[in-house]
Amino acid sequence: MTNEQKRIGWIDEFKGFVLLLVCLYHVEHAFPQAQMGMLHLSTLRMSAFFFISGMLFSTRRFPDFKSYLVHKTRVLLVPYILLSLLFLALDPVLYNFDLFPKAPRMTVMNIKPEIATVWDYIYWNLAKIFVAGKSSIGSGPLWFVFTLYSVSLMFYGVQKLAVLTARIPMLNRVQHDRKAKIATAVTAIVSLAGGWMLYKNHIRLPLGIERDLTVLFFFANGWLCKGALKDPRLRGDDTRGKNILALVVATIVAFAAYAYLEVPDPNFSIMNNILGKSLPIFVASSFFGIAGLVAAFILADKLPDIAPIRIVKGILRNISRNALVILAVHWYILLVMRLLFRDTFNKPGIVYLSIAIVAAGVIAAIPLFRCKLYRLLGKQPASVRDALNIQE
Repeated sequence: MTNEQKRIGWIDEFKGFVLLLVCLYHVEHAFPQAQMGMLHLSTLRMSAFFFISGMLFSTRRFPDFKSYLVHKTRVLLVPYILLSLLFLALDPVLYNFDLFPKAPRMTVMNIKPEIATVWDYIYWNLAKIFVAGKSSIGSGPLWFVFTLYSVSLMFYGVQKLAVLTARIPMLNRVQHDRKAKIATAVTAIVSLAGGWMLYKNHIRLPLGIERDLTVLFFFANGWLCKGALKDPRLRGDDTRGKNILALVVATIVAFAAYAYLEVPDPNFSIMNNILGKSLPIFVASSFFGIAGLVAAFILADKLPDIAPIRIVKGILRNISRNALVILAVHWYILLVMRLLFRDTFNKPGIVYLSIAIVAAGVIAAIPLFRCKLYRLLGKQPASVRDALNIQE
């Protein structure tokens, strides 16, 4: 492993951890008896995911927008559509409509449809996929794959606009970059304001444009921070003790501030652009939550390379690499359990067995998709060993 790879190795672990939180939240949502405190992390999970995605934004391999568009369409949009349709076809409600009352409710652009037949159910699921950009009921979490696709394309345009804005004669490279970053930051703030205004006025737009505006704020801030967060001096090789102490303090202070500011709200949803009662609280709690996670994972990157730590990091990296499969499959398993076995599992103590069942199902599905159904993921085929690998 090169120094460059090692220096930013915590990023995949960060993504894997956030995706794990998403899965646990869905368990808690499907079975209310599973009390894991996930509601308290609502303003953190998706904000952190899009922040770290912004850090990874790069157009270096793409000479123009067309090539970037083709790449993102292949690895994000096509998998979103194919997986959404696959899990719609596997939805138990299609084969036993009596299960419909137990299925998650659906809303399409403020419309709460009246569904009386299987064909109504199929029609509105297709509307969710292609009009609202929220995926089918059978693969609900894939909404943020589509959102990541949309926001990546939007941010490409933001970057081009920022560069044009910064083209002032007589500026050197450093000044030019600073102007471009200021333009990007201003655009991010304006975008968040637009998302907030649409939320306050209960406006839902096609393809989830209102949530794109909200998400673009976090995506842009991730990109703005990536220079500092990828700085090799963060490894603290020369002042290791001082650097670690600073990270410990930063982690504690950030999470304490998050705990103080965060207000649990069962209706909060970035997917639906429902952002809470206060914009400053939403932004501040998200900021401190993201800061706490970033500091914690940079700190974890400095821990001794012993087997238990290596295994945990490897599992998180594997979750990150297999995000598409995990997002779709864990939700589908929970959907089936919710429709068929909710009363069985939604009991104190027993409910936590659902986590083991979901984990086992996901582990079994990863090699199936990575080895046989890889075209649905926009990936190259992998061996079972590579698909489940948790080594460096």
